[in-house]
Amino acid sequence: MSRLFCRCLLAALVLCAFPALAQPRPFTVEDLVGMEDVGRAAVSPDGRTVAYETFGPWDQSSRFDLGPRSNWTTGRIHLSRIDGGESRLILADQPPGQVVGDWSPSGRYLSVFGFNSGRWEAGVYDVAADRLRWTGLSPELSFEGARTVWMAGDRLLLPVRAGRPTAWSMRHDGYARDDTEVRWAARDGGRLSVTALETQGGVAIPDAARPTVELVMVEATSGQTRTLARGPILDVAPSASGRYIAALERGEGIAPDEPLVQLAATWRSRLRLITVATGESRVFGTDRDVAANLMDWSPEGDRLLVWARRDGTAWRDGDLWRWDARTGVADPLLEGRLDPIGARPFDLTTAIRATWMGSTPVVFAARSGAERRDWYALAPGDPIALSGGLAQPGPSLSAVASDHLLTVADGAVWRLQAGAPAHRLTPPALKAQSRPAPDVYAPQRQQLNRYVRRDWAPVFDDGGGAWIVSGEGGRRVSDPQPGAYWWVEGTATAAVVERRAKGVTRLALESARGDVDLATANAGFADLAFADIVDVPHRDRRGQATTSRLFLPPNMPMSQIKGVVVAVYPESRATSWIYDPGVFLAGLNPLVLASTGYAVLWAAMPDAPAADRAEAFARNVDLALDAAGAAVPGLPIARSALIGHSFGGYSAMMIASATRRHKAYVSWAGPSDLAVAWGEFQATERSALTDNLYFLYRAGWAETSQGALGGPPWEKVETYAAANVLNRADRIADPLLIIASDRDVVPMSSGELIFSALHRQGKPARLATYWGEGHWNYSPANMIDVYREIEAWLDRVLVKETLALAPPTATARSEANSPSPQPP
Repeated sequence: MSRLFCRCLLAALVLCAFPALAQPRPFTVEDLVGMEDVGRAAVSPDGRTVAYETFGPWDQSSRFDLGPRSNWTTGRIHLSRIDGGESRLILADQPPGQVVGDWSPSGRYLSVFGFNSGRWEAGVYDVAADRLRWTGLSPELSFEGARTVWMAGDRLLLPVRAGRPTAWSMRHDGYARDDTEVRWAARDGGRLSVTALETQGGVAIPDAARPTVELVMVEATSGQTRTLARGPILDVAPSASGRYIAALERGEGIAPDEPLVQLAATWRSRLRLITVATGESRVFGTDRDVAANLMDWSPEGDRLLVWARRDGTAWRDGDLWRWDARTGVADPLLEGRLDPIGARPFDLTTAIRATWMGSTPVVFAARSGAERRDWYALAPGDPIALSGGLAQPGPSLSAVASDHLLTVADGAVWRLQAGAPAHRLTPPALKAQSRPAPDVYAPQRQQLNRYVRRDWAPVFDDGGGAWIVSGEGGRRVSDPQPGAYWWVEGTATAAVVERRAKGVTRLALESARGDVDLATANAGFADLAFADIVDVPHRDRRGQATTSRLFLPPNMPMSQIKGVVVAVYPESRATSWIYDPGVFLAGLNPLVLASTGYAVLWAAMPDAPAADRAEAFARNVDLALDAAGAAVPGLPIARSALIGHSFGGYSAMMIASATRRHKAYVSWAGPSDLAVAWGEFQATERSALTDNLYFLYRAGWAETSQGALGGPPWEKVETYAAANVLNRADRIADPLLIIASDRDVVPMSSGELIFSALHRQGKPARLATYWGEGHWNYSPANMIDVYREIEAWLDRVLVKETLALAPPTATARSEANSPSPQPP
């Protein structure tokens, strides 16, 4: 008898023997939309003060057109002394809606961002005077890289989109709606309402002008502003001295490299160097295409590292260049001796990992023709391998000093130094792990090439205790603690750590003096009941060992479980990001589904060749479901349904066309016709052609990424036909709930097509469309409603075993059919 069965039997006996005994309330979707959060933190340059942010309940956000940033409208900023003392709320006289920026070089000022009278705006907070000055400028938060940064002399550099009242990136979906309304109004008034796009030689060319970004410098002391540059600026990086600014600009359009990848560059990027004092600028080679994710200045000497190729050549034929801003001399550093790219295709997410160790460039690369990659110092002469003694060196660095690097590899912290073997700084008993919290405000370049100049490294042991490691060795600053943990910020003696257990999130200041909780989010979650999680080991269809994960409804006897919902997504695992109750998961959440009385099986399943997916996916689900039934006696696997989101939604529909084992299906944001998914524009692209020149994003997804169809529809006709749900609609017999959104990257027409196909055949289906939403729902009402839709659909099929329709009326959306009211 399994331990799980014994536990379930005991729970049933307890419920029968003590019916009046109060049970913890289960976690529900209402708890999800009411989640609070802690955010970013920043330590002052002198290491004495930490600024951090907290966010109120999601459903108390003042607007939801900001998508995942909507709760920024509830943000508050706090300051705390590192050496102890009470935290204090700053800007208390302002309405909520502020987030933390960065400290100025002197530590006197803190950049803050917020919704000043509803408009996204940058401000400068004078810490000593406790005074905020709004700049009147709405800075961009760009995927490509442009971000507000401090320069030497306490000068703030802001990239500002010209002609927009607030940052375009903050209202991506909202502007698409606004632009559409403007064009409709123009038509209604008899005015011109056309947009036009042309293609020649594989280059998309909109009629409208490319957007212009202005680089505006703000003097923190006086508040005076000065515009340094204007143009199609993608990214900016000021030198350490503050004398120069590197600006990456969008150049002419180009046809993408073959094979087509999902985020292929469709334009050249040109590098411009701006002299701050005079405003003069120089271009880094008129025929040089500069990669997006590397612009790294030396700590001294005003020299810049970039990766560039000559126009018309492949990215891997480029080189790492050192450009001296003072002399204008540019030197190639690798000249074919090292390969920092490897076998993967080069796209907008590729980063050449390189930085400076004092005045010496270092790069993570492989010897030409080899597979192993190491950190190399590019001193005069042959490159020097720094990490050659490590079994598995990685591209991340925990610290960069003037003469050495610190990295976490092979479960230890190592010092890497030219002319010496890698030196282990932590004892063998300490299994060190680096767990930095992601900087959600940082553009991609600063996340991929994030190198902190210091001589100590923060790590955790395998129990969650925080350590700070330097050349003298490591010292623990906090004891092991249960739950998840991340290093947010800190100093050489204290750690600012985010800890999460049972959904309760704490931001803690931890040091030898003890631990101080700076902020706590979702404290009430400690009193809730969450799904019991059971690992289900089994073999997949290829015979390889794998593990699915089962979520059992909390406090529920096995006999009362309504059925088993199998969640599918090829090549995924139900990691803690999926099931941690402290994670605000706006997508498919197994904890919420389990709270409705269904067991949820997150099936581990490999992908399959595109033409064989339906039967292969169905076989894999059979193996996972049978293994769950064997592991948990009494689990009602005979009452099963399938659910999937995105590629999982596609997979669920493909499985529906290959088996009758399951009683019902739910496809949320799943593409039903891969030819449509290959080429149809996203709603936001239609209205803003100049901003969204990623028209081949979905084509790359279909050809070489997740879709894996091997080419465009006219070249792979049979593969597309075999992999299309729409072409297999005649084989779908069981009820299908289709969930779609009009702003989704997966075209809304995908849901409409499969609904029409089933309707044409007289088969049961339901289409629920959430207007204004994208790939996930963010409106609290929509977040709640989508789970009610799912539960009501499953109940009708698995519990009531009927799909009897309500009387047909023009506006019928009765309670029997849907818990959602019609809008007034």
